[in-house]
Parts: sequence; C-alpha cells; structure tokens
Amino acid sequence: MAITRRALLASSGLISLATALELADPAYAAAQSMTQGATPPSAAPLARVSRNSTWTRSGPGPLYWNIYGWSFPHNAPIPEDEWKANIDWLASDFAPSGYEMACTDGWIEGSSRTTEHGYITSYNDSWTHDWAYWAAYLAQRKMTLGVYYNPLWVHKAAVEDPTKTVVGRPDIKIADIVAEGDFFARDIGGNTLYWVDVTKPGAKEYVQGYVEYFKRLAVPFLRIDFLSWYEDGMDANIGRVNAAHGRENYVTALHWMNEAAGDAMEVSLVMPHLFDNAAAELANGDMVRINADADKGGWERLSGGRQNWQNAWPNWFNPFCGFTGWSHRNGRGQLILDGDFLRAHTFASDAERKTAVTLMTIAGSPIAIADLYSDIGPHGWVFTQPEVLDLHRKGLVGKPLYHNGTPYSVDPSSRDTERWAGQLPDGSWVVALFNRGDTATVDKSLSFARDLGIAGSAKVRDVWARRDFGLRTEAKASLAPHACALFHVVPQRQVTRFHAAWATWAGGANFNNNHPGYDGSGFVDKLEAGGEPGDALVTFAVQAPKAGTYAVRWRYANGLAASSTMTVSSERADGTVVDGPQRVTFPSTTSWDSWGNLNGSLRLQAGLNLVTIGRGASNVGAINLNWVELQLG
Repeated sequence: MAITRRALLASSGLISLATALELADPAYAAAQSMTQGATPPSAAPLARVSRNSTWTRSGPGPLYWNIYGWSFPHNAPIPEDEWKANIDWLASDFAPSGYEMACTDGWIEGSSRTTEHGYITSYNDSWTHDWAYWAAYLAQRKMTLGVYYNPLWVHKAAVEDPTKTVVGRPDIKIADIVAEGDFFARDIGGNTLYWVDVTKPGAKEYVQGYVEYFKRLAVPFLRIDFLSWYEDGMDANIGRVNAAHGRENYVTALHWMNEAAGDAMEVSLVMPHLFDNAAAELANGDMVRINADADKGGWERLSGGRQNWQNAWPNWFNPFCGFTGWSHRNGRGQLILDGDFLRAHTFASDAERKTAVTLMTIAGSPIAIADLYSDIGPHGWVFTQPEVLDLHRKGLVGKPLYHNGTPYSVDPSSRDTERWAGQLPDGSWVVALFNRGDTATVDKSLSFARDLGIAGSAKVRDVWARRDFGLRTEAKASLAPHACALFHVVPQRQVTRFHAAWATWAGGANFNNNHPGYDGSGFVDKLEAGGEPGDALVTFAVQAPKAGTYAVRWRYANGLAASSTMTVSSERADGTVVDGPQRVTFPSTTSWDSWGNLNGSLRLQAGLNLVTIGRGASNVGAINLNWVELQLG
C-alpha cells in the first residue's frame, strides 16, 4: 500500500497512525471492524515437541548463586559453614536484586546417607543439616534451594544395604536396579555411584521418585549432570569413561524425569551431547549447557579455546560460540541456553565483567554467580545493575545477527557472535555489541532499518552508562578489546511490529534471506509440512496494555499457486489459551520474491501474551513470514 500525507501527519501527532493506515488501506479498516464480532474459523492446536514448560515460556533462565566457586578451586565439597556464610551474604547483597536461589553443585560422592528408598538426605555426610533444613532456612529469607543431582545415580551405600527398596515397590531392592560394575565414571571418584539400568523393573519408580522427593522438599530447580556420559559413555577429552547406555535408554530416562518434574520443577540438563539437533533435550528439558565448564573463569573461558563445532559435548567450547550455534533453539517454549557460572573476580577488567553479564543477558541465559563472599571483592556491582536486570525480568532472549540460513556448525560465517539483538514484549529492542579481539579497538554497529527492520529513527539508551542518546538510526559503539555496549532501542511508531527473524522458532522453522523484498535482516521460512517432528511455528512475546481484540497485520510471502493456511493462537505464559487456535488463510503472492500484507484480529489478555503462528497438520501450503504488526497503543 502507499502511505499518504495523512500518515506523515501522524508522526507529528496530528492524527493517529491507526487512522492513517485505515485511510491508506481499506483492508486495515476491515481488520479493525473484525473486532466488532467476526469470529475466525477454528483450527486444531499446533503439535509441539518441546517440553514447553512455564519456565521456558517465561523467557530467560534464573538468577542464582552456586557453590562452584568454592568447590572447584578446592576440588572438594563445600563445608556447611561456608555454605551458610554464602547464603547469608546472598540474602543481604543479591536477593534484593532477584538472585533468590542458592544451588549446590558437584563433589557429591561423599553423600552416602539415604532414605529407605536410596535417596540422599544431604549434600555431604559432613553436613549436620539435611535438605529439608536448608530449604526451610532459605524460605525464611524468601529464597529457594536448587539441587545438583542426577536421578540416574545410585550410591553404593544404598546398593549394599538390603533393607533399601524402591519407592512404591517393596519387592524390589535398590541393588536390583543397577548392573554389576556399571559405575558412574568408572575408577574415577572411587566407584561410589552406580548408574540406574532403566531396563530393570523398578527403575522408573526410582528415577521418578527421586524427582518427586526433591519436589516435596520444595526444590524448584534440579541440575542434572553428566548426561553425555550416560548416553554413550564417552568424554571428548578423556575418552571412554563408563559403559554406554544407548540413545533409547537415554531418551527414556529423560522422559521419566520430565514427566515427574511437570511445571513444578525447572529441569536443567548439563553435559548433554545434544545429538539430533538437541531433539531429546528439547522434548524433556528446560535448560541445556552449551559450552565447557566455567573452570577457573576469566576471559579465556568466556571467549577463548576451541572455536569450531564438534559432534559431542561440548559442541562449542566457549559461551560466545555456544550461544550463537544453538540460538535457533532458544526462546519462549523452546530451550534456555545455559552459559555456566560467572566468577566476576576472575576477569581482568570491568570491561570484561560487563561483557560476561551482557552476553548472558542478551542470550537469555541464567546469570549464575559463582563468586564467594570472601573473594568477590569490589566486583559485585556487575551482577546488580538495575537496568540490565530489568531486561532479564522482561523476558529478554536475543539472537546473534544471522547472515544466512546455513547452520553455524556448517558455516561459521553464517552468524555473527559479536552483534546481537532481541525484541522485548513491548516491541522495543535490545542491542548488544562485542569486541572479542585482544588487541585493536573496533567500531561495531547494527542498522535499525537494514538489520532490525525499524522504519525511521528510534530512541537509544546506553544501558550500562544509563545515558540517553536521543533519536538515532543505528546502534553504534567504538569498543576496546574485550569491551561491549548494551543499548535499549525504542522505535518511534504507534503500530508495534514484531519481527519473525528475531522471534522463537520451532518444528523446522528457521531464518533465511534468500528471497528479496523483506524488511530487516531476513524472514522465517520452512513454515511448511515435512520438516522436523512437531509443527513448524513462530512465537512472539507481546505485551498488551489491556484485554481486548486487537487488529493484526501479517507480512508474508506465498509463492504457491493457491492459498495457504496457518494456525494462529494467543496464550498466557502458563499455557492458558486466550484466543484460538484459529485458521488464517494467506492468499498466493504469486512468487516467493513478492510480499503481501494480510489483516486480521486476535484477542489478547492484559499483560504478557505468547502469539504463535504455525503450519499444523490440518493446514495446507506454506508461507515465509517477515513480521506481525499489532495496534497496541
């Protein structure tokens, strides 16, 4: 359509842009009239293969503290008095900023005291207090307990005690659900832990009972480690570590944990190989580790090490590459990408500290503090900058700039690890620019029109500096080595446009830019049948000012000779349906290089909505999707 002078007047406030659009395009006015009672045809719900929990639908990972910063340097379990001192410090210095969970980590072989069903009662035998005590201690301080443990582990003390039986199966001893000599990390750690044999009777009850056990202790977060070792018994650095249990048994075990966890517990999967494009982890977990361990921390672990992909854990060594390589799997209802712990005091400069927190923030990762009260020094500020944390609270999950639709594992030039953006539910943008280089100062930028599809200028604010730059047409910064810039960008238009290229993709839907005429950096293709398991779909997080029916406008291409249909719905973060699923018909645009606009309407609740469009089994044809607009003002 052609925007007339009346649309230009709208930008000066003389008339609304909605009025200008109605005058310029009768179809837009027709879409507005749909809010007066027209009912779109219903459709079958889209099939999703992800766990799609309330945790992932809410956006990024949690803010929390972990014991790793004590246990790794000491190569020992944290003493209980150190645990308490750090919890008290967390409560006073970080919980007010949202870090409301304290989580244990490895070095768990020394926890041999178990319940009658073989479940460990505390982090370590040297601790006086059990899980229940510490869950209550944290709750009194308005915090929660996170636990590191794999429900597939069985301590040898329980195996060797004939009185220990599987929960709900008094006829099955704990010894009956393991195979002789099937130790976790054979000859590493004293052979204190066995793997569960999921083919044995009672195995399911034991594994799911472990998850339920922690849920009853009010543990909302379970960190499940060494999954690659269970699946095929191999470590990329060590080689053979234990017997392989096989893909089928691995998937079975994950499914059991997923089923038991439900929406009451966030499932964090650590050290998965992520075979088959992370299909098993997507279906059964909320969060996945995408890089090697934090180790001693510092810049080398954040950006250095091996830069290329390998088909085993860790696929990429550092979080810069890991986040970039797995960014097609992140977002609402998909997977939270976990970049592991941060130890602020191990970085050489404040610039590096800002870069670390900025990367975790833009990628939607958990921000996990692993410093201690005794070693963080003057660096705790980097975890508590209010405007940075506000982006996290608003659900920011960004992506790197994509140059083409080829996977990053195949073409390392297909995505840019140093230029990132994400769109918030209110339609504003966040841009992060990085300089991973070691020697030269470089200029980095993202064009609002070319890369984000923003028409005209936008208000720009430097988030770390808390400084407004006024109206600009790009986000730009001159960055010293290891430095970053983080900007909040607010487009100056009343109609809010959400871009598919920066949204959440599933079911084989993916970025592309192989057809001209799109706005921004690209579009989403593969909204068609026959892709990955599950229906191909795109999800947008949309903040509505009030409940009601809103006019929507889809920009799409349909190069088929006939019309195509898609399924559209809006839901709350908890999965409650607000509108739909409805069937929407997209007429042919005659060519994949030709783009059209389709108007419609959608009910939204006040607050956050997840708007999803997808190609379900009952739909026909295919489309490429550029953006969706909503009149939210």
